[in-house]
Amino acid sequence: MIAALAEAALRSFALGGVVWIGLILFRVRNPHIHMTAWVVVLLASLAMPFVMHWPTLTLDRMPLSVPVPDDAWPADFAMPERPQPSLPIAPAAAIAPTVKAGVSINWWMVATTVYACVAGLLLLRLAIGLCLTWRLARAARPVKSREMIDADVRVSRDVGGPVTFGSTILVPPQFFRWDAKKRLAVLAHEGAHVANGDFYVLLLASLNRAVFWFSPFSWWQLTRLAELAEIISDARAIEMIDDRLSYAEILLDVATSVKPRPMELAMAQVSTVRARVERIIAAAAMPVAVGWRKRLWIAAAIVPVVIVSAGMIAYRTPDPVPAGTDLGQVPAEHYHPFVNFYAMGPASVFAIFREGDEIYGQLTGQRRLRLTVTNDGTASYAASFGEITFPIDAERRSSELTLRMNGRDVRAVRVAEMPAPATDPVSLDQYVGWYKVAPNRVLTVRRDGDRLQVQETGQGRAPVLAEGTDAFSVHGDHLLIFLRDDATSVSRVLVQTITSGARLAQRIDAAEAQAIETDFARRLAEVPDRFREQVPAAGSKEAILTGIEDLRRGTPNYDRMSAPLAANIHRRVDELRATFVALGAVETIFFRGVGPGGYDIYGAKFENGTAEFRVLLEPDGKAGDVIFRADGNDELGGIVPCSEEANVRGRAGTSPIRIMVYNELGDDIRIFNFDADGNRRTQSIVRSNMTWASTTTVNNPWVIADQSGKCLEILVPGRQTRFHNVEASNLGARPGRAARRAVPIADGEAMLRRYIEGVGKGQPDYDHMTTEVANITRQQLPFDQAILARLGTLRAVSFHGVTALDSDIYVAQFANGSAEWRIGVRNGTITKIALGPNF
Repeated sequence: MIAALAEAALRSFALGGVVWIGLILFRVRNPHIHMTAWVVVLLASLAMPFVMHWPTLTLDRMPLSVPVPDDAWPADFAMPERPQPSLPIAPAAAIAPTVKAGVSINWWMVATTVYACVAGLLLLRLAIGLCLTWRLARAARPVKSREMIDADVRVSRDVGGPVTFGSTILVPPQFFRWDAKKRLAVLAHEGAHVANGDFYVLLLASLNRAVFWFSPFSWWQLTRLAELAEIISDARAIEMIDDRLSYAEILLDVATSVKPRPMELAMAQVSTVRARVERIIAAAAMPVAVGWRKRLWIAAAIVPVVIVSAGMIAYRTPDPVPAGTDLGQVPAEHYHPFVNFYAMGPASVFAIFREGDEIYGQLTGQRRLRLTVTNDGTASYAASFGEITFPIDAERRSSELTLRMNGRDVRAVRVAEMPAPATDPVSLDQYVGWYKVAPNRVLTVRRDGDRLQVQETGQGRAPVLAEGTDAFSVHGDHLLIFLRDDATSVSRVLVQTITSGARLAQRIDAAEAQAIETDFARRLAEVPDRFREQVPAAGSKEAILTGIEDLRRGTPNYDRMSAPLAANIHRRVDELRATFVALGAVETIFFRGVGPGGYDIYGAKFENGTAEFRVLLEPDGKAGDVIFRADGNDELGGIVPCSEEANVRGRAGTSPIRIMVYNELGDDIRIFNFDADGNRRTQSIVRSNMTWASTTTVNNPWVIADQSGKCLEILVPGRQTRFHNVEASNLGARPGRAARRAVPIADGEAMLRRYIEGVGKGQPDYDHMTTEVANITRQQLPFDQAILARLGTLRAVSFHGVTALDSDIYVAQFANGSAEWRIGVRNGTITKIALGPNF
C-alpha cells in the first residue's frame, strides 16, 4: 500500500508541475482560471491511486547499435542451470529451528504503521473539526435584514469574525454595529465563498493532505487553493463596494478579531492578511470571472495531462541492429558572394555585392540593401542619413568610385575584393597581432597551429577559414581581409559582418591593445554595480556644465576629453556651438539615472528648451564620451494633413530638437524637409523596420511620403512628436495615439523573457530581431550580460505602459534588483529594445 501511495503522490506531483509550468508559459494571471486548474489537479490527485496504470502505451525501444556483424555470436546462447548441493539429513532426525543472529525489522511494516498513525490523526482532527463546527452553526441564530444576501446568515457568540461553514455564513454579534459598507463587504466576501463552493473544495484538499501527508505537494495544494479562494472573494467584495482602499482597511480590522475554527473559512486570517492587502493595493484591475463553459474547456485541456501522468509506458525491444557507417565531418562552409569594398575614410567602407543578377550595397553600420538602378545607369543606396548614388558601370571599370552623398562628391577607393585570388601557402605569423576596430575594442589575431583564431574585445574566440590571398572567413559569413601598406606589410584589416557591414581597423602595438582591453575590463566590472545602484559618478555633472559653456563660446577644452571624443567635437564644433547658442543659458540640470553602458544620464533645462546628456567619465576624470540630444521646448508639435502641404513653410531660429521616426509601414518611406519657399528638399529614404533620426528645430515641418513621393502625413516637431511611429493604421492620426493602448503587445512579455534569457547566456536569438536591434544587441552584449549576471535570476515581469514609439514598458524584477525594459514586437520579431532609464 505504501508503495502505491508513494507512486500516486509522485505522479500527482508531476501532474502539478506540468500544470504549474503551463500556467507560467501561457502567462495566466486570472485567479478563476488558476482555481479551476488546481481543482482538476486536486480531483486527479485523489483518484490517482485508483486510476494509475490503467492507460498503457507500448513503444518499440530501439536497442543500442553493436559494432559487430550479425553472426558474431551463436544463434543459441544460454547459461546452463547448475543445481545447488544439499546437505544429507538422517532418517527420523529432529530438525532444530533456525537461530537468527539478530533482530529482523520489517521496515515496510514500520512505514505502514507510521503512515497509518499520522494519516489517522489528521483524519480524526478533520472529523472533530467538522463535528464541532457543525454544532456551532446549528446553535447559531438565523438573521434577516435588507442587506442580507441570498444565503444562510447566522449570528454566533462563539466566533470573533465572519466565517463560512458549508453554505452557512456565521457573523459575530457586533456585526450589526458595523457601518453599512463594512457589512456589505463582509457579506459579499463570504457569499462568494458560498457561491463558489470553496468550503467543499478545501474539505477535499484537507482530505488529500491527510491521505498524502508525506508529500509536500499536498500541503502546497491546500495552501494554494485557500489563497485563490480568498483572492476571488476579495475581488467580489471590492466589486460590491467599489473602494479597494476601504476594503483593505476592513480586512485589517477584521483580522485583529477573527479566531477561526479548524473547518471554518475565515474572512481575514492574520497569516495571510498582509499579502492580501498588498495585492489589493497593487492590483491594476479586478480579475474577470470565468463561466462554466470556459471552466470545462480548461478541465478538458488538463485531462490529457492527467491521462499521461496516470498512464504507464511498456517497452518492446526488437532485435539489435549493427551500427551504421561513419558519416564523417561536415566540411567548413566558404564565403560565396562576389563583393568589392571601397574605403570612404579612415574607418568607413562601402561594399557592393553581386549575387547573380542582383546587386546589393552596404555602408558601415547599416543594412545591406538591394541597389536601385535607374535607366541612365545610376545606382542608388538608401543610407539612413541620405541617398548614395554612383554610376554602376564605373564600379566595373575603375578601382575608384565617386559617390554622391547629400549633394557632395566623396571619393571611394577600392581596398579589397572577394573572392580573393588563390595563393601559395604563406606564414600565418604575419597576420598575428592587434587591430583597433573601435575606440574601445580590439580584434586580437592569434595562431593556433596551422590555423588562425580571432577574438574581439568582450567576445569569445573563433577559428577562421582561409579564403584566398590575405582573406579569411568566420563561419562562412564574416570576412577578415588583411590589407598591406606600400612596404607589403600587413597594416590594416577589413572586418565585414552581415549585419553591420565592413569597417577598417588599424594595426596597433601590444601596449595600446592592452590599454584598451584594460579599460574595457574596468568598465565591464564597474557597470553592473553602477547600473544597479543608479548613483552618478563624481564630477560628471560638472563636466557637462563646463563643456556646455566652452561650446557656447566656441572654445572647447580638448585636454579634458579622450582622444576619440576630442576628434568628434573638433569636427562638429561649429554645429554644436550654434545649437547651444540657440538653447540659451542653462537654468537647471538634474540626474536621471545610469544607462547600461555606464553612462550618467542628465536632463537639462535651458532658457529656450531642454536636452539630455549621457556622459562617460574615465578614471583620470576626462570625458570619455558624451551623447547629446536636444528635446525642444514646451511646444507640442503635431501631425498636419497632406492637404495643407501647400501652406507649409520651413522655419528656423526656434528651439533645437532631435526627432526619431520609426518605419513600421512595411514599405520604404521617404522623408522631406521644406525650404523657406515651401519646396521639398530630399532628406532620406527609411527602410521598413528601421529608425531615422535628425536634429532640427521645433515646428519645422517634415513630409513623410511613400516610395513614389506621395504625401502620407506631415510631422511638425514638438514635445509630442519627437518620437514618431509611421504605421498604416494610424497615418494622419493625432499625436499620443499609442498611449491609448492600455494592454501590452501580444507575445511582448514572452519575447522579452526570451531576449533576457538569451542575453544572460551570451547567446541572443538574432534571427528574431530586426537588423537594427541585432546591431544594438551585439554592441551592448558584454555590458548587458554583466548587468544581468549581477541582477541574478529573473523573478517577475510587469507591464507598466506604452511609449510614444508604441513600445511596451516593462519592469523586470530580479533576485538582486530590478530594471526597466522597453520592447517593440511585430510578427514575432523584436523591432525595438532598450534597457535602463529612457526619457
